[in-house]
Amino acid sequence: MSNEFHFREVLVISDNPIQCARLYRLLQELNIEKHVNFKWACSGNSNPLEFQREVKVPFQHLDLKNSEHVQSIIKSFSLVISMHCKQLFPEPLVRGTRCINVHPGYNPINRGWYPQVFAVINELPIGATIHEIDCELDHGPIIDRMLVQQNSWDTSLDLYNRILDAEMTLLQKNLIPVLKNKYEVLPAEEEGNLFLKNDFNKLCQLDLDEQSSFRNFLNRLRALSHGTFKNAFYIDKKTGRKVYVNVQFDPCDPLTTK
Repeated sequence: MSNEFHFREVLVISDNPIQCARLYRLLQELNIEKHVNFKWACSGNSNPLEFQREVKVPFQHLDLKNSEHVQSIIKSFSLVISMHCKQLFPEPLVRGTRCINVHPGYNPINRGWYPQVFAVINELPIGATIHEIDCELDHGPIIDRMLVQQNSWDTSLDLYNRILDAEMTLLQKNLIPVLKNKYEVLPAEEEGNLFLKNDFNKLCQLDLDEQSSFRNFLNRLRALSHGTFKNAFYIDKKTGRKVYVNVQFDPCDPLTTK
């Protein structure tokens, strides 16, 4: 492998330990660590020890709201890779060093939080994107992107897992060109759709008197069903108790149905 790497000091910052472990294995498969010095960090409320158990490398905790942490990143790293980082990259960081994001949505259609949720509810395409980070959320020039298949029985978790696989496919294809700074970008066709965490929170409480099609109700429930996460709920009028709702599906092989 050529050692003509443009970026030699790289920080990976994430709040998804499982996806970090997959990226670390990819680095080993591609033999990249002999040429590039990778450091690892988590942000927000993430615990570095949880990441170290998964990835088996040291993790530090960085607060991107802390100007000292931001300046330290700018000084130490020529490239920052964000992968499911829950903190927004501040403008000084974006302007101070090259920043790349691995986003679990198909830009510009699925910008922002929980892209698979809003893809189901709004019947939008969904996928994964690698893009340069600018000063807006999931907005920068696109390096590569990939659509994933959707089924009428997919829950949020089903789609999310498929998107994570798509991210790794994109990384396997694009990581070395990114590190060598030999890639082309595609500007987004339009501003697209931007969904925020508050938009998601508004979806979670169900109004039992709401009237709509059963398709809309089912889409909303499967969009909010994500394994053991407690998302969709209603308030029982008699007891005042909050009742959480999840749905599951069991699609049959069409050859065995009657």
